Amino acid sequence: MSIMTRLMRSFWIVGFSLVLMTTSVMSGQEVFRARTADKYPGKEKQEKLIVAVKPFLSEKDQKRAFGNVRLLNYGFVPLLIVLTNTGKSSFELKNLKVRLITPDRESLEPFSGEDLATFNPSGHQPTSRNIPGLPGLNKKRVKKGPLNRPEIMNHEFLAPIITPESTASGFLYYSVGDVQSLRGYFAYISGIMDLSTGRELFYFEIPLDKL
Repeated sequence: MSIMTRLMRSFWIVGFSLVLMTTSVMSGQEVFRARTADKYPGKEKQEKLIVAVKPFLSEKDQKRAFGNVRLLNYGFVPLLIVLTNTGKSSFELKNLKVRLITPDRESLEPFSGEDLATFNPSGHQPTSRNIPGLPGLNKKRVKKGPLNRPEIMNHEFLAPIITPESTASGFLYYSVGDVQSLRGYFAYISGIMDLSTGRELFYFEIPLDKL
């Protein structure tokens, strides 16, 4: 996805978020907001950037973020990623990669909200060139599957840049099958550029065992 496409989609998400927030407030539903990265136990810091992750596995966590949608029931785990910039320079995220590493050292890349919107639980699984072997790839996508929900699109991580003294957050979605625990899994995060130096930060590696 190009930086311009990411920016345009981010602006759309911001506008949609305001509408969804207003609707949620009027209905009495709690609006999910991530905390700053330093507030989460699963975090690492490099220079002035703190990166945190939290898998949303429990019923309580999924309800807080997605209402009545239960992604884990369909084999997908939502992973919250939070980046807090405590410094005066910006960090570019156009080459950001967040991989979920399994105990068998398999590297899983996230599916987009658009992928999940066409997910067909009767056979089709969203395609990904980095995750071969998923069943039902030859079947047609559905136009409106059970995961075609605004909560999923609205909370997807899309930030192209982190400005000074700010926080960016959102969810990434991974196909993990019938997994109830992420013991032995970790998040491998790379591709973050410090715009003040033009240098890419060293990768972040955050275990998910106890999160």
